Amino acid sequence: MDGFQKVAQLSQVPPGGSAVVTIDNRAIALFNVDGTVYAINNICPHEGGPLNEGRLKKFVVACPWHDLAFDIRNGQGIDGGGYCVGSYEVRIEGEHILLGPRRKV
Repeated sequence: MDGFQKVAQLSQVPPGGSAVVTIDNRAIALFNVDGTVYAINNICPHEGGPLNEGRLKKFVVACPWHDLAFDIRNGQGIDGGGYCVGSYEVRIEGEHILLGPRRKV
C-alpha cells in the first residue's frame, strides 16, 4: 500500500472552493485552485482558526481569525513569523480525491 486513502469526491471541492476532511483525528483542509487540489492542516497554529474558512488568493490562504497566511502548496507561512502547517500529497483518481502521507518539511 502506498499510504494514499480516499477522502472526498472531486465534486465536493469545486475550483476556487475548499472542504474539510478528517484523517486520524486531524482536520485537513482541501483547496481546489484551477483544478489542482492541495491539502494542509486545517488548524492555524497561531490560535486555532479554521483555515478552510479563510480568504484564498491563488496559492495563499489567510486565517479568518488573525490573517496569518500560508502557502497551500507546502504549508509554509508567508508572514515571517515562523508559523507553518503540515501539507499532504494529493492524488486524483477519476472522481476521487486521495490523500497521501504528510510531506516532510
